[in-house]
Amino acid sequence: MTGSKQGMSELERLEALLNRQRPDRVPLWPLSLGYSVVNAGYTITDVYSDVKVSIDAQMWAYEQYGWLPIVVIPGPLAAWPALEFGGDVKWPEGDFSQAPTVSRHPVQSDEDILNLKIPDNLEGAGTIPVMLASVAYALERQPKGLVVGLLGIGPMETGRALIGIEKLCRMMYKKPELVHKTFRFVTDFQIAVARLWAEKFDPARICPFVGGPTHSNQVISPKMFKEFCLPYLKEQHAAYREMGYRHFFFHPCGEQNENLPFWAEVEMGDPGIISVGHEIDLARVAEFFPDHIALGNLEPAIVQAQRPHEIYEATRDLVVEHKDIPGGYIFSLGCELPPMAPAGSVWAMTKAVNDFGWYE
Repeated sequence: MTGSKQGMSELERLEALLNRQRPDRVPLWPLSLGYSVVNAGYTITDVYSDVKVSIDAQMWAYEQYGWLPIVVIPGPLAAWPALEFGGDVKWPEGDFSQAPTVSRHPVQSDEDILNLKIPDNLEGAGTIPVMLASVAYALERQPKGLVVGLLGIGPMETGRALIGIEKLCRMMYKKPELVHKTFRFVTDFQIAVARLWAEKFDPARICPFVGGPTHSNQVISPKMFKEFCLPYLKEQHAAYREMGYRHFFFHPCGEQNENLPFWAEVEMGDPGIISVGHEIDLARVAEFFPDHIALGNLEPAIVQAQRPHEIYEATRDLVVEHKDIPGGYIFSLGCELPPMAPAGSVWAMTKAVNDFGWYE
């Protein structure tokens, strides 16, 4: 950040926010998993195939641009937990594939739902060994700060990976009891995984990644969210807190404005980081999550497609408007930074935060 004002370090800014204090400047954390690896000269495939490359590249990008030191471990994301129960996952490769997807769902029949069982050797199931190795390396690579290192996405996300979204949505109308059986199972599974993590690592350093786009009102109604998802989310998040997880990274991706009153009933940490897309105004975050840190919410497509001066202006406007949110504010995108975003565009975004994010 040549030419930028000097003040707190990025770690000091993060610590201030987590202690409910105002830093000297709005921090920036652009969710740069794929971009960091491509920026370092590797391929999108390396994000998920090489633990050290993935984590080192994030740290290098944070140092290069002056971003918050919060590492995100590589994992199956929206494909979680298909592999753990016998499904197949297609890993990203090439310029037009950015994240893992389920290529074959493990649940093919109603009977398969009834036969779901948490693996006896949970530590060796599916992608869990790689994620455990990722957390261990991230904690070693970054002795301070946070690691987003536990996938805790909600029952619609995990149920979708097991069953498929079209079938799951039909079942909500035709076989609601089987949906509840599925959600009961995936909640128990996620709590078991969190318990394994807490036994191996310090949960206060690990930030569960919670939320997910399949809960959005583009997929289900608020009424269905309240009936099918909310009870399990409350239980899962409360269990995390009891295990010692302190800060949650909550990303209710997509259009979830009508779900926000329900999400506000769910434990989000002390404080949590509330990350929303451009569909949700950050003022709504301040309204429903006043004691938590707001994060967002520049539209990722802008950074991919528009000119640097347009990105600079859009970033400036967000920072100036939202820097005084009472719970604290971190500038970011509304979802992951596009892996193939031009470096000049990423620089323009970073420069705008440095130019307009300072507190008096």
